[in-house]
Amino acid sequence: MRKIILSAALVVLSVLSASAQQDCTIPMDIIVADGVADVTGVAAATQLESKVRQVVTKHGMGGNMKHSQFCVIANLVEGNRNILSGTRPLVTVSADVELYVANTVTGEKFASTAITITGAGPNENRAYMAALGTVNANNAELAAFMKSAKQKIIRYYETETGNIIRKAKSHAARQEYEPALYMLTSVPACSSRYEEVEQATLTIFQQYVDLDCAGKVAKARAAWAGSQDREGARVAGAYLSAINPASSCTDDAQALVDEIKQRIGEEWEQAKDLLEFNKEMQRSQVDLERQRIEAAREIGVAWAENMPSNFNPTVVINKK
Repeated sequence: MRKIILSAALVVLSVLSASAQQDCTIPMDIIVADGVADVTGVAAATQLESKVRQVVTKHGMGGNMKHSQFCVIANLVEGNRNILSGTRPLVTVSADVELYVANTVTGEKFASTAITITGAGPNENRAYMAALGTVNANNAELAAFMKSAKQKIIRYYETETGNIIRKAKSHAARQEYEPALYMLTSVPACSSRYEEVEQATLTIFQQYVDLDCAGKVAKARAAWAGSQDREGARVAGAYLSAINPASSCTDDAQALVDEIKQRIGEEWEQAKDLLEFNKEMQRSQVDLERQRIEAAREIGVAWAENMPSNFNPTVVINKK
């Protein structure tokens, strides 16, 4: 069955790759520099993040991708501040919004720009919110900045894709599947070598789910062997129902399901939820491979979320 899955995967890769070439969304995190909220207030700092996300998304980046290899850092440098007295005091502010695109792994700065904003309000925080409200995703300077950054990132992947695949395979050889999948699924779909990346992703994902399946079947068998009653069936069923239908050990899992059902009975409440393999295989193969790529991406991101990061946005901001 595993051979059937992998063969089908290779058949549909050409279909997936054709659509991938039309999609050049680059995963991108948004980071507001430390200290911005101290100047503008929390609400305005949140508004700055939202505005930058609009700019990033407008120009072909994925602006809500935490733990991505690339990020946009937003910083704010205070300018003039004036208070106009009267029955209703008015505060006016000006500031420079600095934007940096950086590699969160290497710390390399890929692009930078700055725009000046002004605003007025009944207090300083409201004035900053008014000023940040003028940031426009259609701004020509911001568009040129994002275009330049995107081109540099694509060139980076064109150069580094071979190394990324080799490093991912090296991780996989040590059964370090999560970082391998994180590296591979960070490569944008418009990369000229994306088909190679996708093949490597599907292969390593298969290795991951096969190892995971073997472990869950072993735990399920141990639970059932230790208590061949409804409680043992419940514990074993919890492991079995968490098995990915694409794994190669579904026959072993099904054999244990049949064994448990033979002893407990067809009314075993978890049986209907177990091993949805046949149902999943009825879907189109293209949908299946897309789902597996997305599942691989989720595995990689979950791994990254639990890993400490040495990335320091301040270092990028201060680089000349």
